[in-house]
Amino acid sequence: MIKHMALSNLVLVDSCEIPFAPGFNAITGETGAGKTALIEAIGLVLGERADSSLIRKGSDKAHVEVAFDIDPLPHVKLLLEELGLSLEKEDYLIIRREISKEGKNRAFVSGRMTPLPILQKIGAQLIDMIGQHAHQTLRTAESQRELLDLFGSLEPDLKNYQESHAEMRKLEEKLAVLQKLALQREREEDTWRFQLEEIETAALKKGEEEEVFEKYQRLAHAQELSEKISITIAGLAESSTAVLPQVSKFIKNCDALVPYDKSLSEAASLLHESHIALSEAHRFLQSYAQNIASNPQMFQHLENRLNIFSRLKRKYGQSFEEIEAYRNKIQQELSRLENLAGDLKATEELLAAAKNETDAKAKHLSLKRKITAEKLQKELSLQLKDLNMSGAEVTIEVSPQLRSSAGDDCVQFWLKANAGEHPGLVKEHSSGGELSRLLFAVKIALAEKNNTPTLIFDEIDANVGGKTATIIGEKLKELGKHRQIMCISHFPQVAAKADEHFSVQKVESQGRTVSQIKHLSKKEREQELLRMIGGKKLVDFA
Repeated sequence: MIKHMALSNLVLVDSCEIPFAPGFNAITGETGAGKTALIEAIGLVLGERADSSLIRKGSDKAHVEVAFDIDPLPHVKLLLEELGLSLEKEDYLIIRREISKEGKNRAFVSGRMTPLPILQKIGAQLIDMIGQHAHQTLRTAESQRELLDLFGSLEPDLKNYQESHAEMRKLEEKLAVLQKLALQREREEDTWRFQLEEIETAALKKGEEEEVFEKYQRLAHAQELSEKISITIAGLAESSTAVLPQVSKFIKNCDALVPYDKSLSEAASLLHESHIALSEAHRFLQSYAQNIASNPQMFQHLENRLNIFSRLKRKYGQSFEEIEAYRNKIQQELSRLENLAGDLKATEELLAAAKNETDAKAKHLSLKRKITAEKLQKELSLQLKDLNMSGAEVTIEVSPQLRSSAGDDCVQFWLKANAGEHPGLVKEHSSGGELSRLLFAVKIALAEKNNTPTLIFDEIDANVGGKTATIIGEKLKELGKHRQIMCISHFPQVAAKADEHFSVQKVESQGRTVSQIKHLSKKEREQELLRMIGGKKLVDFA
């Protein structure tokens, strides 16, 4: 609960400290006195975004600091530990907000700067703020469903359903992707299988194309090779009878002269080599000429082979290596297609199981909601009767709707405000006063379900009469036995029931208007209640 609040330079507040107490704390004051500063301060503690317009005129910064006693709140301590903000034993939890005109707005939890999302998570565990327009939340089916679940402590059942539903949706999305992929792959499968067969039938080998081309070239020019080699052989044969003897004679002459001049040995060596080269060339060409033959069948085979290489290179790659890489790729795609069929079947089976589980959990949740609705509608009807709506009756309808993450149920609150009237949907027909009392009845009904230690009611008694206000005061006092209650009210009937009374007053100081928030003594409280009833004699609201 809140132990202490300090404000400085916020709206009309210059500086003040408020020692809130356990139980029911009433906060009163004339319209415009500055109660807004208190509400804004609470909002900042809950993690709302700061606005520099909240800074008191003439000041550069505004501060809000609130001390919470969380000793009896193990769930809050656990949350702080999870966030790395655990406290020393017996320390208060201090939340501080700073607002500056330069826009440097900071939040601190026990001295450590904290991002707003973290502060919001912490604040939600410490304070439940019910504003004067909070009853508008009753106008949405989602809020009504949440209230029903909270009253019935159905959060674990809802969480179990949501986990199954999320898994089911995940599997549905996965199956859709697999089905789309399978359809796309099936369209390509025939093409891939044709391409694979074409490449494998060709049975290409590394280096084969170069070898085949060489043989093809030889057969393609066989006649030209035969004619020109025959001429060359004839010339070499002629030279063997005419030229080679002369070369032999030259070799002998040079060899004879080498002893006289060693530099002639190089010329003699070259003559030896030329004699050998001509002889070898003659023998080689004679042998080659014997093997030259026209082979039309082999020529056609080689030409066909080259055409295969050309076609495959045109379609699948510019080299043997690229064609092989493409073959490996489509083999992998076909393997994936086979695996895809297995994945599809497995996913379909998992999805069927997930749907069955989700259906079962949705039905279980719906049944619990219907049972809870009967209990809550009776409780709310009783509370409304206590709030001076003797003919009021609440009906909570749980009907089927399209499945969502919240289940299969549409929850709608119906209210018959007076005897003899037809019930109307709360979200469509109820007046502001009726909604205010219904929301108050809901908060009373949920008091034991709500672990939030501090409940703040901002003019929750608006749109009601004096008699009803007295009843609200009594209800708040009773609620204050189990929670710290703060209520901003204009009704003396409500304030008179409070355990502690605080007054917001607007005064002039040094030529400026200042709002002061004061804890009232017994005598001061009597004077404030007199002011509120506009009389000179204090009325007994007991």
